[in-house]
Amino acid sequence: MQSYELRERFLAFFKRHEHAIVPSDSLIPSGDPTVLFTSAGMNQFKDYFLGKRTDLARAASCQKCLRTGDLDNVGKSPSHHSFFEMLGNFSFGDYFKHEAIRWAWEFLTGTLDFAGTQTSPDREACLNLPGTKLWVSIYEEDEEAFTLWRELGVPAERIRRFGQADNFWPANAPTEGPNGPCGPCSEIYYDSDEKVAGPNSLEVWNLVFTQFDRQPDGSLKPLPKPNIDTGMGLERLARVMQHVETDYETDLFKGIVKRVAGALSMWPITALRDKQSIYTVSDHVRAAVFLIADGVLPSNEERGYVTRMLIRRAHWHGGRLLWNRDERPPFEPFLDEAIPAVVEIMGQTYRELVQKQGFIREAIRTEEKRFSETLQSGNERIQEECARLRDHNEKVLSGDFAFMLKDTFGFPFELLADVVKLYYPECAIDEKRYRALLEEQQERSRAASQFGGAVFTPTTLTLKDVPRSEFVGYDTLQADTVVKGIWKQDGWVQSAREGDEVGVVLERSPFYGESGGQVGDRGTIEAPHGRLDVLETTWADELL
Repeated sequence: MQSYELRERFLAFFKRHEHAIVPSDSLIPSGDPTVLFTSAGMNQFKDYFLGKRTDLARAASCQKCLRTGDLDNVGKSPSHHSFFEMLGNFSFGDYFKHEAIRWAWEFLTGTLDFAGTQTSPDREACLNLPGTKLWVSIYEEDEEAFTLWRELGVPAERIRRFGQADNFWPANAPTEGPNGPCGPCSEIYYDSDEKVAGPNSLEVWNLVFTQFDRQPDGSLKPLPKPNIDTGMGLERLARVMQHVETDYETDLFKGIVKRVAGALSMWPITALRDKQSIYTVSDHVRAAVFLIADGVLPSNEERGYVTRMLIRRAHWHGGRLLWNRDERPPFEPFLDEAIPAVVEIMGQTYRELVQKQGFIREAIRTEEKRFSETLQSGNERIQEECARLRDHNEKVLSGDFAFMLKDTFGFPFELLADVVKLYYPECAIDEKRYRALLEEQQERSRAASQFGGAVFTPTTLTLKDVPRSEFVGYDTLQADTVVKGIWKQDGWVQSAREGDEVGVVLERSPFYGESGGQVGDRGTIEAPHGRLDVLETTWADELL
């Protein structure tokens, strides 16, 4: 069963159960400054869970998600990803455990009980997996969930009890907090060998029963209206339904993997290590495509830094394969060759990929080319520094050196760690010192970006005062343009001198303005008689 059909079946099933089908939110969370990216299906429903909105009682979605906390396992693990899609059904004070458990079982198996004696009236829209290949876990103290699974006929030996670290949301909330809404989980696992907790077991669906409000004294106060929040990874589900060993062999990845391997002249792939690197490249380029489509361009700040890191990690992993063939950097950009495969696979569902494909390709190729040059300079410096350490019988690469690589050459710390681990395993890096220097720089940058104070003030600047500017950043990363206005302190001026901090309005601009929590672009404006460093880009209507 192909991935597009899995999406459609899931959403259609819950639509028949009176759920509103809500489109995927952007990877930039709407109205939620507490997180950088949308990392779960429930993010866009936060106001419903908090009771701030009440126009929906039930919802279902297929949500674009991004998580970066486990990048080291991407490619090595058969099911870890940076970007992924999360299928989910949600109840906001409406139904609870009984319905969530029964509907989950019905959708997965096409039956209403473990024995399969009662067929679902929606069987044609279900997945029809054998119930004997499923087992479930519950929070060790959740007797209600245990009883409900047993009422479905699931044998007691196929119901495993786990502690709050594994089957509570947030993890360990009863003992460690945070205070606020929380609750036990019940997870559904698939095992092709029909074992309980066998080596092939794969967690497919997590049902979160948000039923408590943790108090400051650590007590769990029942919520007057408990909620349901479920999540089922589409990639893992496709792996189960397509009977393959890794997510990278599903239709969601297969075409991308083949394009990446082909670009590196390594198709078919044989060695495990080569597979892991190519899987990593495939994951990262897919994530970068979606990030750029949602307006997160490569930069040195927050979300843009993640886009930059994913592109550079992808290029680095491809470069390692070429290094193994005795080729040396700089390597020509190759990631853009995989972008058509991403668009072909995902574009039918996410039309923004089709509409912005040219822009995405240019953005990725430009960043990759820049990093290719960075790699050459950085690697030379790393070799020199590691040789110096060996000569002096030292084994710690200084945080100052790591910061210099990033600040001067744009060489990310994470890739420095990769290089050192691979080629100089006897050396360690003083990460604590590096982080301290990075924080100092970020503080200086934040201070400098204020242009010496509230330059654009509502009392002196109105919308009609701002010349119109055409944004061309979706089509190009550089453009010829005309300066339409220069703002200094409290008024428009005709010119600026070296050292001045000013605001500039351009006739045409490729700089993307701060929006939805995304930091605005940085860069340079070059003219025959001078150069301007762009520290911040903001939409005019955001300044008023």
